Amino acid sequence: MTKPLKVALLGSTGSIGLQTLDVARKNPESVQIVALAAHSDVEKLA
Repeated sequence: MTKPLKVALLGSTGSIGLQTLDVARKNPESVQIVALAAHSDVEKLA
């Protein structure tokens, strides 16, 4: 079994960031989010 890719996601509430989070949610065995950053849209982080 391979280790998951560890990702630090900057801009996590933008379009690409949200798509990346969706991929990580659907593939937890392959992608692990280890850090998140967002400028001002805190509601999307919940």
